[in-house]
Amino acid sequence: MCEDVARGCRYLEELHFVHRDLACRNCLVSARDRENRVVKIGDFGLARDIYKNDYYRKEGEGLLPVRWMAPESLVDGVFTSQSDVWAFGVLMWEITSLGQQPYPARNNLEVLHYVRAGGRLPKPLNCPPTLHQLMLRCWSPADARPSFKICLESIVVLRGHIEDAVLSPVHAGHYLARRGKLILNLYLRALSLCMERGISANPWNVN
Repeated sequence: MCEDVARGCRYLEELHFVHRDLACRNCLVSARDRENRVVKIGDFGLARDIYKNDYYRKEGEGLLPVRWMAPESLVDGVFTSQSDVWAFGVLMWEITSLGQQPYPARNNLEVLHYVRAGGRLPKPLNCPPTLHQLMLRCWSPADARPSFKICLESIVVLRGHIEDAVLSPVHAGHYLARRGKLILNLYLRALSLCMERGISANPWNVN
């Protein structure tokens, strides 16, 4: 999954395109099994409604995904490929933590101050140390962050270790139970939004 997202981000970087909202909630996954799975990057306005706790409204500004934002974006409103690299580091943290919300013990305003003060996310329980080192590089000062080309090359080297570690049974039951409840709540929230807006929740008439 990390590799597919890195490939997509490298493509965006080559086009000088800045995403500004890179996170797991904006990725599409085609299948669960590794052999057939492809991850595509999107940007879904509906995510801002479903994942309201992931966004924060600063005075005079729109909703901001502060938990994924680089310090220069939080302080100066600067968004570049380097700030996308920061968000990619947070996305890798999401994957290796099995879907936890970044900075779970802090509210959005506390996250803003914590990141500006130099705070960083801890290594997830199942995360290989080498992958966490890549995350930390993504959270370096802007001019010291790796490009997506370098991120991709690093992930390809680590490919054989990442998912085996993430999918190991360490506390897996606890995580899966919690994530199952969260997914159900998100589905019900999405269904409610569709009903409020008069959008079909089953546009393909699948029974």
